[in-house]
Amino acid sequence: MTLAHKSALTGGVIALVSIAGVAGATFGVTTSGSGDGAAEVSCPGGMTRLGHPFDENMSVFPFDPAIRISNDYTVAEDFFLVEDIDTGAHAGTHLDVPAHFIAGGRSLDEFTAEEFVWPAYKIDVRGMTFTDNFVEVTDILAYEEEHGEIEPGSLVILQTGAEEFFGLDGPGDSRGFAPPDPDRPELDDQALNIDDLFDFVNPGFSGAAVQWLFDERDIDGVGADAYGPDAATDDLFDATFTTLLNDGVALVAIANLDSVSVKNDVIMAPTVALTDGSGFTTDPIACHGAPGDDDSSDDDSSDDDSDD
Repeated sequence: MTLAHKSALTGGVIALVSIAGVAGATFGVTTSGSGDGAAEVSCPGGMTRLGHPFDENMSVFPFDPAIRISNDYTVAEDFFLVEDIDTGAHAGTHLDVPAHFIAGGRSLDEFTAEEFVWPAYKIDVRGMTFTDNFVEVTDILAYEEEHGEIEPGSLVILQTGAEEFFGLDGPGDSRGFAPPDPDRPELDDQALNIDDLFDFVNPGFSGAAVQWLFDERDIDGVGADAYGPDAATDDLFDATFTTLLNDGVALVAIANLDSVSVKNDVIMAPTVALTDGSGFTTDPIACHGAPGDDDSSDDDSSDDDSDD
């Protein structure tokens, strides 16, 4: 995808970023050259945070670093509060970039600001069944037939129902740690929680479906409310690998997906610019189009002119 969909047209007075092809959800930032430096973001349907709460009781992928949070300083004793946070780079709601799986792949600090903003296309697969638990090209085409075609540059998200299992608050959930490995002493304090999120058999994209999305729909990445875009039964993480191999991103463990329409919203998910980073926790923001403007039922809406 070219940056025509996410281009910054900068001038002395106005800077505008727009994403074409998303009815009712053009995202614009207007800045004034006046002393007040006024700024405006147009989200007619409001905005929603899509990140899960970040705390010691959140879901952590098995054998990833455990989450530790303590207060080094407190207002009561020190006049200010400073937390000490130990975390892995892929904790909770987070963004994976190519360096996570691909040797020589781009790291977080190599991405531009525009590359953290996408038109969203949500595929709600709750209640649906799939062969071998994989969402294939035929399934995507059938969904497009009903809801409209995926726009170039989209972040294509699966809503599987996994969101409701996130966090160590389900029946029998508990916080635990893997036993020390004498051969890898640096891996001390790895998480091994009892967590029903990882017992949920969520569907996920096949690698072939992801490749088709990049080849035929020119997407920028994929996402899911599960801990990855992969099927729970896919030990090879083929959807994630294929995404990152195509220089795409994967936004995973997304919360509040009921607030996101099929193809009327814009998602922004920047992270810290971790040097050589393979990914990092993020709190994505959904910028919603006007209520009722979701073009998922419009069959020829793409014929209308859109702002570039």
